[in-house]
Amino acid sequence: MKHIKSLLTLLALFGIVLNGYSESDVAKGERIARQNDQQPKFQKMKGETALNIYGNDGKLKFKKVLIIGQYIENMGKENEIEKSMSYMKSPADERGNAYMALNYKNKPDVKIVYLKGIRKAKKVAGATKKSSFFGSDFYINDMGYPDISECNYKYLGKEKVKFKGKPFECLVVEATPKTDKIKSETGYGRKVAYMVPVTGKSFLTLKLDYYDENLKKIKVLSLLSFLKGKNVRGETVFFTTSIEMKNVQRGTKTILEMQNMKFEKDADLRTDIFTEQYLTRRWW
Repeated sequence: MKHIKSLLTLLALFGIVLNGYSESDVAKGERIARQNDQQPKFQKMKGETALNIYGNDGKLKFKKVLIIGQYIENMGKENEIEKSMSYMKSPADERGNAYMALNYKNKPDVKIVYLKGIRKAKKVAGATKKSSFFGSDFYINDMGYPDISECNYKYLGKEKVKFKGKPFECLVVEATPKTDKIKSETGYGRKVAYMVPVTGKSFLTLKLDYYDENLKKIKVLSLLSFLKGKNVRGETVFFTTSIEMKNVQRGTKTILEMQNMKFEKDADLRTDIFTEQYLTRRWW
């Protein structure tokens, strides 16, 4: 009996020690954010992006279709660069407008917009990042993968979110900008992501709440559909094919749909097109 009591006492003390070194909500939030950022991706993809833009009356106002290509250079390494190029295919009066983004792991991103009306390519900087992406409810800064180095993270717990009518338990992570400059440039003072783990390496973000600089909710992003495939490394990739961005302050929304998508070798995508010169040249 004495030995059993001693063992129980030792285990209790060991438990206290473990609790003293348990992962904090901040550390857990940072870990989940980093895992989400580093999850498997397709190295190459090519297809079309449809922007279905709805007014506050719920009616479709505009449909815009862009041809899109993406290539990840040095995938999985510290010097990884996510390169993307978009060309406006329709409507006819906007055909020729283009957008390019170079998202770096270890230095500031480069985003360039070409508007055929002024026949000039303009680098997106400062407050321009929170400009509308071709008239949609997405900001320019919303397109592509976020720069996780810009924010501090905190794990808020678990919450159920419905996807296609079925509830899924999600990990809830808050992101807040590290500086007032980042907050001003992005237009967001806070973001809250609801992520469901789908493998040991991958998450699906079912919902993402955006708050403006005054910490009032401004937009809600919801996952509508996704596909699953293998990348060049043989890793399983969960790729978002349709999302909805709703502006809760204005009552408008945009549904973004990926169409006619091809990946890896099937994409047949050149890797040298991600330059300012190709904003006005045919590359698809």
